[in-house]
Amino acid sequence: MSKNKKQVSKLSKLVSENIRASACLTFSIIALIGILLTYYFLPILLNYGPGTIDTQFDLEFSSGLSYTTQFIIVYILVTFLGIVFLLWQTKDFKYLDSIKKSSQTDSASQKKLNKIILKCIEIPNYMFALASILPGVLVTLIFLFLGFTSFADVKVILVIVTISLLSGSLSYIFEKNIFKSVLISIGNTQKFDKSDGSLTKSLILQITSLILVCTLYTFLLSYSTNMEDKSEVLRQHYIYEVNSIVNNYFPSNIEDLKKLLSTMELISPKDAVFLIDENNNFINFNNTEVTDFFIKYATDLSQDYDNNVYDYYGTESQGIVIPIKIDNSNIKVVIRYDLSSSNLGTVFPNLIIILLYCAASVFFISHSISKEIARVATSMNNISSGSKAELNDKLPVTSNDEIGELIRAFNEIQDLTKQNIEQIEGNQQTLLEQERLASLGQMIGGIAHNMKTPIMSISGASEALTDLISEYMASIDNPSVTSSDHKEIATDMLSWITKIKSHTAYMSDIITTVKGQASQLTTMTYSTFTVYDLSKKVEILIKHEIKKALLTLEISLNCDPTLKLHGDINNLIQVVINLISNSIQAYDGKTNEKVFLSIDADESNVYIRVKDNASGISEEVQSKLFKEMVTTKGKNGTGLGLYLSYSTIRGKFGGDITFESKENIGTTFTISLPLNI
Repeated sequence: MSKNKKQVSKLSKLVSENIRASACLTFSIIALIGILLTYYFLPILLNYGPGTIDTQFDLEFSSGLSYTTQFIIVYILVTFLGIVFLLWQTKDFKYLDSIKKSSQTDSASQKKLNKIILKCIEIPNYMFALASILPGVLVTLIFLFLGFTSFADVKVILVIVTISLLSGSLSYIFEKNIFKSVLISIGNTQKFDKSDGSLTKSLILQITSLILVCTLYTFLLSYSTNMEDKSEVLRQHYIYEVNSIVNNYFPSNIEDLKKLLSTMELISPKDAVFLIDENNNFINFNNTEVTDFFIKYATDLSQDYDNNVYDYYGTESQGIVIPIKIDNSNIKVVIRYDLSSSNLGTVFPNLIIILLYCAASVFFISHSISKEIARVATSMNNISSGSKAELNDKLPVTSNDEIGELIRAFNEIQDLTKQNIEQIEGNQQTLLEQERLASLGQMIGGIAHNMKTPIMSISGASEALTDLISEYMASIDNPSVTSSDHKEIATDMLSWITKIKSHTAYMSDIITTVKGQASQLTTMTYSTFTVYDLSKKVEILIKHEIKKALLTLEISLNCDPTLKLHGDINNLIQVVINLISNSIQAYDGKTNEKVFLSIDADESNVYIRVKDNASGISEEVQSKLFKEMVTTKGKNGTGLGLYLSYSTIRGKFGGDITFESKENIGTTFTISLPLNI
C-alpha cells in the first residue's frame, strides 16, 4: 500500500472513531451556551424581582425547584435527548473504516456508504430542528407540570424559543462542518437529489432564524425597558398621592386611612391599594385579588429593595410600599399598579408584518443568489454530460461581486476545457492509430509465421508431384511398367494433392480471419456468429503469439458450440485476443505455463473467461482499471487496449467486463454478453 493510501486509511479510521464524539460534544457545548444565555437574559427581559432567584423565596414559589435547578434539568434533558438522537443517527459511522477497505463491488458496503453520505446531509437539518424546538417544548411541559398558567409563561417560552433559534442556527453551522469533513474524508462524488436541499432553503433557514431572534429579542428588551420606565412614573405618582392624602387630611387611625385611600383616584382599574400594619400583617381591605407572591414580597423583601414590590415572575404588575405614621403607629401603604401595554394588540400584528417582509426579502435575495449559482452548475452539468454545444456558449457576467468572479472563472475554464477536449481528441486518434498499427503488426507477424509452414509444405508437395510426373512420363510405353505401378504413381500424386488442398484450406481460413480483423480498422460489420466461430478464429490469430511465448492455450466450450451471438465478431475477437495477450505478457517470460479460454452460458448471458496463473494485478492498478488508461507494461504499453475493450463490450454489445485478481496468484477477466440483443 502506498504512503497516500495509508494516510487516507488512517484519516478514515480517525474520522470514524471521533466523528460521533465530536458531533455530540459540539451539540453539548451549543446547548450549554443556549442555556447560559437564557439563564442570564430571562430575568432581565421579564423583569424578575431582585431576591427571587436561587433563594428560599424562590424555592417557596417554584415547587421546590430553584431557578438554577430548573435550568440544569432542562440542559440535562436537552443534551441527553440530543446525544441519544445523534448516536442513533450515526450508528452506521462505526463501519466507515471497514467500508473504505472493502471491495468496490461489495453492494452491502456501498449501501452502507450511501446511507452514511445521506446522513451527513440530513443530520445538520435534524439538529437545527432539535435545538430550536426541543428546549421550548421541554420548558412548556415543565411549566404545565408546575401549574404555571399566567401570561408570564408565554413570555418565558418566547425568550427560550428566541435563544433556541439562535442555538439551532449555531448547531446547524457547526454540525454541517463536522459532517462535511466525513464527506471529504471518503472523497464523496455522489450527486444528491435536488429536492433534498437547496441553497435558497439553507439561506432562508439560517437568515430568517437570525432575523427572528433579533426581532424578538429587540421587542422583549424594548418591552422590558418600557415597563421599567412606566413603573418609575407610576411609583413616583402614587408616592406623591399617598403623601398628599396623609399630609392634607391627617388620618387619626387606620380606619380613617382606609376611607381616604378608598377615595384615591387610581390610574388603572387593575391598580389596587393595600395596607401592612405595624405587626407586618398584610391587609386587603378592598378584597382585591392579589397573589401570595406579591404579599410575601411586600412584607418580607420590599424593605431590602428600596420599597419596590414585584409580582410573580414575569407578571406585568409591580408595586410600591409607602411608609407612613398614624397615631404613633408605623403603617405601610402598598400600591400595586398595572404595567401591561394597551397597544400590545397592535404591536404583534406589526411585528408579524415586519417578520413576513424580512422573510420575503431573504427569500428573494437567496433565490437570486442560488439562481446565479444554478446557472453555472447547469452549464457544468451540460458539459459533463457531453454536450459540446455548451462549450461555445459562454455565460454572461451580470455582477461585479463574487458571483460575477465565479461566472468569469467558469468561462475561462470552459475555454480551457474546449481546448483540452480538442487536444485529447487529437491525442486519442493518434493513440488509436498506434494501437491499430500495433495490432496490425502482431497480425502480420502471425500471418508470416502461420503461412510459412503450409507454403513450405505446398512447395515440397509441388516438387514431389514434379518428380512423380517425370517418373510417370518416363514410364509411358515402358513394357516393364505394369498397371499396378501406374496406380501406385497415381496414388502418390493423389496423396500430395490432398495435402495441398489441406494446406490451402488452412491458408484460406487464416486469410479470411485476418481479413476480418484488418477490416475492423476501417469498417464494422454486424452479423450472427456461433461461439465455435469465435473460439476457432481466436485460436488461429493467437496461435503464433502463444507458440512464441512457449505457452499453452486451453480452450473449453462449456456450452452449445452452435449458440449464436450477435454483433461485430471482429471487435469481439480483438477484445478476447487483447485479454489473452495481456495474460501472455503477465507471465513475463515464464514458459510451460497455461492460459485458459472458456466459454459458458446460462439462460440470459454468455460468459467468456480468460484466466492465467501469473503475477496478478496490484491493488493500485485494480482501482483504475476501466476508468482510465493504465498499464503495467511501463514504456511498452499505453493502457489503451483494455480501456477500449471495456468501451467496446459496453457500447457495442451491451455487455460488461469484470475481473478478479490476486497478486502472485493470477487474474481472471470475464466478458458477459446478453443473449437477447
